[in-house]
Amino acid sequence: MAAPTQDLVSFPIVCDGYPELIFDLAGDDDVQLLTEFIMKEFFHRFPLKDNWDVEKELRPWIGQYISHVCSKGVSIILRDTNNNNRIAAATINDIDYKNRPEDDVSLVSFADPIERPGWQNICDLLEILHEGMNLDGDPVLSIDLMTVGQDYAKRGLSTQCTKLTVMLAKCKGLQSIKVEAVSEFMAHVLAKGGFQMIKEIDYNRLEINGKMPFATEDIHRYARLYILKIAD
Repeated sequence: MAAPTQDLVSFPIVCDGYPELIFDLAGDDDVQLLTEFIMKEFFHRFPLKDNWDVEKELRPWIGQYISHVCSKGVSIILRDTNNNNRIAAATINDIDYKNRPEDDVSLVSFADPIERPGWQNICDLLEILHEGMNLDGDPVLSIDLMTVGQDYAKRGLSTQCTKLTVMLAKCKGLQSIKVEAVSEFMAHVLAKGGFQMIKEIDYNRLEINGKMPFATEDIHRYARLYILKIAD
């Protein structure tokens, strides 16, 4: 039986080294601000944002997705109490099942080759990244989106978000955490946190429907699937 959340972690939590920054679980009241934060600080800085309109393809549904996932009680928000509780960082976590019900929407639920071809390519990339993988445990916790505001960079906040996510997974009695890292920054955080890389895709060798949509000369050249097995 899973341990109650308060046995391992009790929110709100003061950010280590920054007493003005407070971690809490994201809830219904945070959805609107979280949506704007994720659009600005994650997707508009997304390394795979080129050649498609992020606002046009994501704006119509991203709030619905964030609202649904936050209702599961495993997403984390970091607020700056010295700046009107401004969001400093966020980790949008999902609980993912092998046989996921259709009404349990995820990021890939909104793939559409006609209306959202750019996002369809992202979802195809994620599918390819998972091909042939047999992840231990069901369900698993998925770190879907993690970002730190530009004004709060280089403080180790991604590492602290990751550690809290691991604690939450333990509270839920989950056996593993999975993450699709599409940037070198996230890959570094996960490797530092003890996550194991189990698959890697080179953007400059990835062909989707006869095209190479993510070919790049940027430092972010790889998509990687990471797993952390949680000890009892």
